[in-house]
Amino acid sequence: MQFRGEAPGPGRAARRPAERRAEAKQPQLPQLFLTGFVFQAPHQPRCPPLDTLKHLNVLPKLRGPKLDTILKGLLVFGDDKEGSKNITLRTRFILIKDGGMLHVGAEKCRYKSKATIILYGKSNEGADVPEFGKKFIGVGSEGTLELHGHQKVSWTLLSKTIYFSGLAYGHYTFKKNFSRGLNVRVIDQDTAEVLEVLKFDTHEFAEESLKLQNLLKNGHPGRIIAIAVGDSAAKIFWRKPEQAWALVGVIGGGNSSCNESVRNYENHSTGGKALAQKEFFTVDGQKFVVRAYSEWNDGVPISGFQVEAVGGIILNLLDDVSSWEPGDRIVVASTDYSMYQTEEFTLLPCPECTNHQVKVKGEVIDGVDMRAEVGVLTRNILVKGETENTCYLEMRVSSSVMIHLVDISRFEKHFKSTFYHIKIKDTIGYDTLGHCFFIEDGIEQRNTLFHNLGLVTKPGTLLPTDRNSSMCIGIRDKGHFNILDFSSNNHLINNAAAGSQDAGIWYLFHRVATGDSHSLAVETKSELTPLGIFYNNRVHSNFKAGLFIDKGVKTTNASADDPREYLSLDNNARFRPHQDADPEKPRVAALIDRLISFKNNDHGAWVRGGDILIQNSGFADNGIGLTFASDGSFPNDEGASQEVSESLFIGESKNYGFQGGQNKYVGTGGIDNKTRTLPRNRTFPIRGFQIYDGPIHLTKCTFKNFVPTPDRFTSAVGFLMKNPWQMTPKNNISLVKFGPNVSLKAFFGKPGPWFEEGDLDGDKNSIFHDLDGSVTDYRDTYVSRMDNYLIQHPKCINITEWSGVVCSGNYAQASTFGFLFSVYVQTWNGQNLSMTIVRDEYPANPMVLRGINQRGAAFQQYQPVVMLQKGYTIHWNGKAPNVTYLYLINFNKNDWIRVGLCYQPKTDFLIVLETFQRRSSALSSKVERYMPVSSMMELEKSRSDKRFYFDNSTGLLFLFLQAKYDRDGHSYCSSQGCERIKIVTKDASKGISNCMAKAYPKYYQVPTVIKQMPEKTTVPCTKCGTTQMVFTSDPHKNYLLVQINSSDEKEPSRGQQAFIYVNDTMFSFKDNGILIVVVDACTGTVLGNKLFSGVDIRHVDGYLKSGIPQRSIILLSTRGDVAIPSNLAEALMSLGTAKPPYLQSHGSLAFLGFRGNIKPSWIKLFTSPAGHGLVQIEKYIPLQLEEYGCARAVKSRRKDLELLKKAARSH
Repeated sequence: MQFRGEAPGPGRAARRPAERRAEAKQPQLPQLFLTGFVFQAPHQPRCPPLDTLKHLNVLPKLRGPKLDTILKGLLVFGDDKEGSKNITLRTRFILIKDGGMLHVGAEKCRYKSKATIILYGKSNEGADVPEFGKKFIGVGSEGTLELHGHQKVSWTLLSKTIYFSGLAYGHYTFKKNFSRGLNVRVIDQDTAEVLEVLKFDTHEFAEESLKLQNLLKNGHPGRIIAIAVGDSAAKIFWRKPEQAWALVGVIGGGNSSCNESVRNYENHSTGGKALAQKEFFTVDGQKFVVRAYSEWNDGVPISGFQVEAVGGIILNLLDDVSSWEPGDRIVVASTDYSMYQTEEFTLLPCPECTNHQVKVKGEVIDGVDMRAEVGVLTRNILVKGETENTCYLEMRVSSSVMIHLVDISRFEKHFKSTFYHIKIKDTIGYDTLGHCFFIEDGIEQRNTLFHNLGLVTKPGTLLPTDRNSSMCIGIRDKGHFNILDFSSNNHLINNAAAGSQDAGIWYLFHRVATGDSHSLAVETKSELTPLGIFYNNRVHSNFKAGLFIDKGVKTTNASADDPREYLSLDNNARFRPHQDADPEKPRVAALIDRLISFKNNDHGAWVRGGDILIQNSGFADNGIGLTFASDGSFPNDEGASQEVSESLFIGESKNYGFQGGQNKYVGTGGIDNKTRTLPRNRTFPIRGFQIYDGPIHLTKCTFKNFVPTPDRFTSAVGFLMKNPWQMTPKNNISLVKFGPNVSLKAFFGKPGPWFEEGDLDGDKNSIFHDLDGSVTDYRDTYVSRMDNYLIQHPKCINITEWSGVVCSGNYAQASTFGFLFSVYVQTWNGQNLSMTIVRDEYPANPMVLRGINQRGAAFQQYQPVVMLQKGYTIHWNGKAPNVTYLYLINFNKNDWIRVGLCYQPKTDFLIVLETFQRRSSALSSKVERYMPVSSMMELEKSRSDKRFYFDNSTGLLFLFLQAKYDRDGHSYCSSQGCERIKIVTKDASKGISNCMAKAYPKYYQVPTVIKQMPEKTTVPCTKCGTTQMVFTSDPHKNYLLVQINSSDEKEPSRGQQAFIYVNDTMFSFKDNGILIVVVDACTGTVLGNKLFSGVDIRHVDGYLKSGIPQRSIILLSTRGDVAIPSNLAEALMSLGTAKPPYLQSHGSLAFLGFRGNIKPSWIKLFTSPAGHGLVQIEKYIPLQLEEYGCARAVKSRRKDLELLKKAARSH
């Protein structure tokens, strides 16, 4: 709640004499700055005795002009030990500079009262303040702003899933008119699930009453029964006709378990509902109510049922939140594709809650941390704006700022930093417009964002980057980013971007400084600046991408030639970090360490640039998990590459989601084929890792749960669809592991929806190198599209499901640039030529390339992937270009191919070999000229000689492309530069240069194998996949993976086996019975395992009650037709269930419990009646927690805190 001080007016008391005396003692500053406030001279912030704070007060009962600027003075908000000095400051802006200070609390003296700063005004009112604009809190040169709110945990994570309605199976509501007889519902007493929906027409058929009696007599004891008369139940002798009656009770529970209600029928009405209701608890401890009701209203009979949670819902949280109080508002982030599933709650009193629990009116799933963020919105310092549809407020800083535990709301842009060394920590940005945390001008460096939460970032209107074309048409339909960083040298540690209409975290690059920093004339070099610390950040529920590293902004004003706005998005920037931002110095790899990315509608991460390494990261339930991009034709940063290692990719997890917010698409999928929300579209091809141009290296990664459906292709590895760009054969994959639920390891696409015809140049040349056979089982092979015969040989192996082919060999790219003289450009529009390339061994299978540049470009470019030591011919669909460059791309020294280019007969040629330096656009001084020879035999005598042969009979110009120099690392060209052959002709004829009919069979070659296919690998790779089993946002904690499978089958079929799995150890059944495994919760060590079978089963409860030591994790599984002993329920309650559960006498049981003084949030119990199949529990359990009672000898290393100190030192 926000409080305001009252200004004096008619009927209100004037200020007391003491207040006037205090005012008189203050320094006489200009009148503008004195109105309503009392200042002291600047001093070092400290925490004075509370009884002296009256001399530092902002007096709440003064009237006068609003505060604008603090020059050299000190403004301190008053406080007292009771926290009763509630102050509201309303102003158009606050500017603090030239030694001015604004303090609300101090770092060692937190503010206890409630302080509210309201910034008001419209964009068309008043003049801008130079360098700051309107409606802002600005800190200029030598200014100081410190806001220190009451100490509260800012935000944390759920440690246990909360369900949509508080109940695992959801709430249940039924209402119907004219439903004759008795309507009955049978409800599970442990889960609140409605098990049976029954109707007994006792009005018409007396035998229906006997059926109801049999249900009540023979039903499972403990089941909840709810009954309501729908119309008339006249044949039941104890009920009067048309009498409203309802009952809720427990089978076998006796009269005391029932609640009954009756209403008599008079004048077509019962005068209200006959309402029966009773409260129960689930086995997890959630209170719920079952209601049954019946009534007549104006002659219409109505009956219905309700099952819903009551008394509030308890949230289990990762951190100690005892600083949160009843009445506080909290926000729970969405963990689905739509950020609009984010919800706000008010905390209720909860005496039964632990320090890690709150009561209101996710958890680690499949190895990726998909727990929802939970943040507290109630703060005792509030900065907010009075917003119009197109107005905004902002915080702009260029000096000393400290902000702790402050609520800053209703922002168009949240934080704008235009300088250096700013630290923002433990801050929540919620329901913001345009951006949330925004580093704007492109020159800011060494700022630190630590443990901040941004969620529900909606569209804004202030900057072009706040909107797009759709935004301009429908103002509130699109939006942008949670954390936007225009300079790479800033530090992001432990942050969460939990929902934006566009991107979660976006690195966007400036060529020059913009905004107010433009006048500083500072060269930004943001594209070349090494990346700051990026560690342990989370991105989810974003529409476009979780992490996006790409693009720049337009830094010129709109003009007739380019009407786009200043600062609109531009595709002119390429991130290529180098030492000291100097491209002549060594590259510095950008490290993305511990990124958790899930439920992003399009991309989990799209990363374009030079040397970039992603490691220790988890991607789950994204449309596309991770895409690396370089620059399309040539990587801008010569020799750069991108790598992802030690990471986990999940296709479709057990986080099924639910329709709501803006989730539009729902369908079946996943390993269990259950209904789930879907990204993009029901038919969208889900991919874990997407290969684009390259070069990339995917290594030491694990893929799980990629299962195609009849509606869509779901593959672990895929390719950019509708790709017009080049694709390097140096895209490498090694040491990857695919889980048992990966049905499609790789997929090259098929003509149809999303893929269209798959006929663009990049589509046709899709390829990757399987270095060790961990994808294909064939070591050192290349995998390409099945219809690409430029790279095949007779021993290649087709994999139809992938639309791919696996081949051995050596591969490179032949890059062809075609230029025409201007007269022919006008006549023949040469840049629109299609190029056909044919392998001499497969003339019936040519590849037609349309070129990668847009139509109308100065030149066209074609980059097919070719097998080395083979011959090819090249043809055109028009007149051959007058100038053609042949680049040797990814050729190692002495690698070669032979090419024959089609020209008109009797064409004259000038052919030279050049070495081109791409960075300087300079040619080497040495240019070697090719000389003609009279026959193919003479040409083939020496491939290294500079010779060409023109066959006039076919129109083919033949020459060898052979690399002279070594190639370094991932460079596309040699260490001396790009070797290229330039072919110039002066042919003025207008014929079509397609020589295929004459070229073959004359130059046909019998297909041969240069490099033999390796033997298929049959030995499992023990070093493949990530070494980590779980990727969480609290990496300093150790997690134990456990899995419990229970089955009631005596001889389970494959996939239905019963077992208990702890980390890498599986405990199997030797016989039917109950298997128990005990694990030390402090060390993760298995203390023992015991199988109870036959008559020994009756001793299970005794073992559970007295045979297990404290601080132990208990895993219990059953196999076969097991008679569960009746006393087992009490034993399970002692291990963590909220009540003795109902256990089927014959069925399956899986239980995860704890022996100790607490009941951890991860306790689970699943039961299933006989014949209902497998019961499973999979859980990641945190170890070594203090609440378990563990005495840790060594504290866990907190790398995040170490990096925070490192970031502080860099300031």
